[in-house]
Amino acid sequence: MDRAEPYRYVRFTWWRDLKPTDLIERFKDDFTLTFYPREERGDEIGVHRAHRWEILVKADTLSVFLGPNRACLFQQTRGPFTQRDLKLREKVLSLYPHGFLLYEPKFEVEEK
Repeated sequence: MDRAEPYRYVRFTWWRDLKPTDLIERFKDDFTLTFYPREERGDEIGVHRAHRWEILVKADTLSVFLGPNRACLFQQTRGPFTQRDLKLREKVLSLYPHGFLLYEPKFEVEEK
């Protein structure tokens, strides 16, 4: 990964889906949340049609889109993680324990 590239990392749950109400409860006290419900179309046939919601969670430089079984961690512009960013990252990694890639991209941590 190029040093100028912003941090991007995708994590998954396998064999279980998380509920939006549970996620909102876990993150609401420490981070900024925006819930994005997705409307179901009446003519749509699909197993996952009720799972098209997302929650955007923001810390300082790190943001995450949380879904029923996938979390997309990202930075708009590359920068060192703050303590609040690290807390968000740890919570997300504990809820979404599986990675698609074999490694997590490197990141810097802000000096205290």
